[in-house]
Amino acid sequence: MKEHKGVTALLRTAEQERRCALGDGGALSHALRRRVRALEVVSPYPNLFAGVEYWDSLNAEERSLHMIRALMILHPRWTFAGLSAACVYGYQHAYALHDGSVNIASAKGSNRKDARQLRRIYMHDIPRWQCRGIRVTSPARTLIDCAGMPFANALAVYDSALRSGHVTVGDVETLMVRVNCDEPAVKRLLRHADARRENGGESWVYAHIIGLGYAEPLLQVEFDNPGNPEMPYRVDFCWRLADGRIIVVEYDGMAKYADASLPGRASLQAKLDYERRRERDLKAQGVTAIVHLFFEDVKDPTRLDDKLSEAGVPRLR
Repeated sequence: MKEHKGVTALLRTAEQERRCALGDGGALSHALRRRVRALEVVSPYPNLFAGVEYWDSLNAEERSLHMIRALMILHPRWTFAGLSAACVYGYQHAYALHDGSVNIASAKGSNRKDARQLRRIYMHDIPRWQCRGIRVTSPARTLIDCAGMPFANALAVYDSALRSGHVTVGDVETLMVRVNCDEPAVKRLLRHADARRENGGESWVYAHIIGLGYAEPLLQVEFDNPGNPEMPYRVDFCWRLADGRIIVVEYDGMAKYADASLPGRASLQAKLDYERRRERDLKAQGVTAIVHLFFEDVKDPTRLDDKLSEAGVPRLR
């Protein structure tokens, strides 16, 4: 389709501001919709637009944030909530949670005029905060609303929020008794939430391990590094058994050393050598089993159960 200078300028400005472009309700909107039909532009929400190539370059979280920033301009009184608020705060979460919808806090129920992508979370009193210039629910309220996610996904959000320093377990407990929420789910998440887990992947693995009935592991246990005493080895999960055995589980194992493509990074061989040396040093300090878990292992309960059971990880049930 022939270039429309107004559309091009509108899209370019929006991209520079990391948001979707907004239709003007007139000629520009008509030109944008024609380009949607021609598959040159996407419209993820009514009156929001982005170039196809640009949109395809964004991950699921970035797409949500682009929609939120644009909707903030259209609806400055909206307060974003749930997963949308978690995105604004920067809490780690699984991209698979995104389905193209936007969550806002609302003292009213859904409206027949609402876009199909809009989801309202009812709140009698909305605890409004500002983050990055966007109105969002408070960190504690955001975590309470995220408790409806699958446990493994929600735990990653809780751990990330605690690491950020925005919120404490006590903040969530205090609010929980004052609002209508799924208390059992929130309490379970608070019992297991731990800022020491360094990323969402570790939270996800931990949730699946305890979900299979295994004993809770120790987190971020350090072992001596003879080659560099100032940089001790730190393992993801560790069990110290009464009979003297020490079992270590690492998520992603050697895969975290496998990308040798970036300039300045050590060669793949050097990384593999480091991993072998690391395992040798751990075993010299009494570690009896080291289990490397990959994404494919964790997402398959039978496969995960087999690897943990074979290594001797203790069960609670």
